[in-house]
Amino acid sequence: MIDLRALHRELRARHGPQGWWWPGEEPFEIAVGAVLVQRSRWAQAATAIASLRGAGLLEAPALAAADEATVRPLVRAAGFPRSKPHRVRSLARWWAERAGAVGALSDAELRSELLTVDGVGEETADALSLYCFRRPAFLCDEYARRVLSDRGAEVPGTYRAFRRAVEPALADAGLDVPELAELHGLIVEEGKLRGR
Repeated sequence: MIDLRALHRELRARHGPQGWWWPGEEPFEIAVGAVLVQRSRWAQAATAIASLRGAGLLEAPALAAADEATVRPLVRAAGFPRSKPHRVRSLARWWAERAGAVGALSDAELRSELLTVDGVGEETADALSLYCFRRPAFLCDEYARRVLSDRGAEVPGTYRAFRRAVEPALADAGLDVPELAELHGLIVEEGKLRGR
């Protein structure tokens, strides 16, 4: 694969420090944003988040208790008006019931549980693990695929296979959670440049 610590140094020298990269003030807001941004642009997700906040629904218990007809117009800006209201409410129900207990779960158990939430796929589960629950995770997204491929790494075609392939490089790099979060932000910045 690739030396991820060296990649972190290289990209940080090029793009500067990114810090805790994912936007959001609170972990639940970050989680909602991760679901809303799927197959959308961040500006669309941010508009939907602002609408939820304005309606007092950016807290898990309130959003979980809201009916879908109330949520639908609030998240419409993020697209997919039939699936996204349901998905953010499913996330809110899980969060209200389980988020307080994740400290007792291993990283693998947390990820497995997140994958049971409607609308949380592998990439979103890794984003939530890293940015909401501060667990070590590497986002094997399209930006990572592009950046690692540009550096000669063989990147498997599926998310799951890519994740398995990068695990030894992650173990060798020994990056902590803040470094992994920053590396993701740096990869996104680099990937945006490479995509032009």
